[in-house]
Amino acid sequence: MGITTAALVVAGGIATTVAVAGPASAVGSSACTGDGSGLVTAKTTTGINLRNGPSTSYASLGFLGKGTKIDPDCTKDNWLYGKVLTGANAGKWGWVSISYLDPA
Repeated sequence: MGITTAALVVAGGIATTVAVAGPASAVGSSACTGDGSGLVTAKTTTGINLRNGPSTSYASLGFLGKGTKIDPDCTKDNWLYGKVLTGANAGKWGWVSISYLDPA
């Protein structure tokens, strides 16, 4: 996560500078090392986080309940990047741990 600074002018003409956290950068399919050939639609075996990168250090984009279906695009290490097909986060793209997936 990047830090940016912004100058604020307050009453009386006194300026002060504050640090503002920038948005967490998302990592899409460009991070993939596996092309996804042979992957089939998957479903979660338990409730898990959909993440914006291939590790738990990336921010959660939402919670996927048990049985949520995901259309896989590609992989990196033990992570799958794909599109959520069912549930409250349907239509979102993100990363999930392969450890919590079974074929749908």
